[in-house]
Amino acid sequence: MMNARLIKLAVALGFTVAIGLPSAFAAGEKGSADVSKFKDEIQKQTQLSESDISAIEPQLREFSQRDASPDKVAGLAKDAVDNNCTGPCLRDVLTSMNSAMSKGLSQDDASDMVSTALRDQVQARGGAVADPSELGNQIRASVDSQLAGRPATDSGMTGGTMGGTDTGTTGGQTGQPSGTPGPTGGTSSY
Repeated sequence: MMNARLIKLAVALGFTVAIGLPSAFAAGEKGSADVSKFKDEIQKQTQLSESDISAIEPQLREFSQRDASPDKVAGLAKDAVDNNCTGPCLRDVLTSMNSAMSKGLSQDDASDMVSTALRDQVQARGGAVADPSELGNQIRASVDSQLAGRPATDSGMTGGTMGGTDTGTTGGQTGQPSGTPGPTGGTSSY
């Protein structure tokens, strides 16, 4: 009787593995295929070497898991490369976009935020980027500071569309929403 139960359990486990394995394998292939789309598009727009593109593969894998557009990511990569932001700097730029998306920004808003940080940092240097690593650190710090206080919304790693609206603004010492009467009868304003 015990052997019959073990055999049934083994057969059930075998079916589970046999059914689950192909779908897991297919999911892995889909991720690889998506990453190759990002690599191809970045290569086309930036002319980076294969080794340079391989160095940013972890960031590209995150973008594929978030269903980001290869065109949007490649456009940001092109902006970075055009401003002498390569190697670790490019990784910081792409990591910053991934961070912004993990905080609920859409890929468009995330890309705009990072592009603005890149442009501001390049302008602060008078257009001359002597140390791309330091530029990347500054871009990442700028984006991180803008994202501070935003809760992570990585449910399934799909970027949301928060669009930068701030609906939770409070004013005054009362902690009440702006324009709401406080405990002393006056209105708080922010």
